[in-house]
Amino acid sequence: MSRITIAQLEAFYWIAELGSVERAANRLSLAQPTVSLRLKALEAQLGTELFDRGRRALELTHDGRDLTAEVRSVLQGIERIALRARVREIAGPIRIGFAEGFAVICLAEILDRIHEAYPKLQPELLVATSAEVEEQLHKHRLDLAVLVSPTPAPEFELLPLGMQKAGWIASTRWGLPRKVRPEDLVSLPIIANPPGSINYRQTITWFGSCGLTPKRLDICNSVAVLAHVVRSGAAIGILPAKMVADDAAQGRVQRLESVPAVPDTPICAKLPRGPASPATEAVLASIRATVEGMEYLGPMPEATGAS
Repeated sequence: MSRITIAQLEAFYWIAELGSVERAANRLSLAQPTVSLRLKALEAQLGTELFDRGRRALELTHDGRDLTAEVRSVLQGIERIALRARVREIAGPIRIGFAEGFAVICLAEILDRIHEAYPKLQPELLVATSAEVEEQLHKHRLDLAVLVSPTPAPEFELLPLGMQKAGWIASTRWGLPRKVRPEDLVSLPIIANPPGSINYRQTITWFGSCGLTPKRLDICNSVAVLAHVVRSGAAIGILPAKMVADDAAQGRVQRLESVPAVPDTPICAKLPRGPASPATEAVLASIRATVEGMEYLGPMPEATGAS
């Protein structure tokens, strides 16, 4: 009996992640028949079908869903081993963009990991609103970026990291009830990032759900400063829950239960399509390890299937 190969596991994993053989073949830089044959060989080894082929879109079977997490763990372990061998070769500058809220929460630990594991790597950082960072990435002034709700683009690949919880945050000095609706906040000073940003859209959409607009809306281009203003009690705003977790635990601010709820937002790494450089892979590994270790992001919604 022949053994299961890494190539077979990679074929299965990327079909499961991307929802089609075609996309997996593009990701692996292989012909579609090659990827299909590797999947069939793996299914033969395991004695079970991993995808339901009776439907229009590829969907994982029960056995396929059970196997996905195990295969992900195996491939990540292989990648860690490979990275160790390449550490000495990974050197020089790499241009990384971060959405500011994510940077406030994670950047220090990401840099610690990079400095320890890749001492010759030289990160050059851009921290701004997600829209500003994404614009610089599209102009090829960055090698990769971590963004909130990034826009798909043909030349770029999105690697989901997880879902970020956000909500209305207010200083406890306001004495607000735990549950609030747009009519409860519409007359209070509100602060948001500039028009075009995710934060601004969340703010306007929330009030707009009841046909309202805030009577006082201050604009601030910095998420960190916005958070400082909210902590001080000068205004109320929507912020990532993780950013103010310590302040909430110490009773300085409260996370309001809002009706309607502020939806979770996806956090993704975004980079040019094609084989990633060792430096890019090293930074991505550091980002993923940080996010997982902090238990910051929730799981991405399950895919509904793609052809």
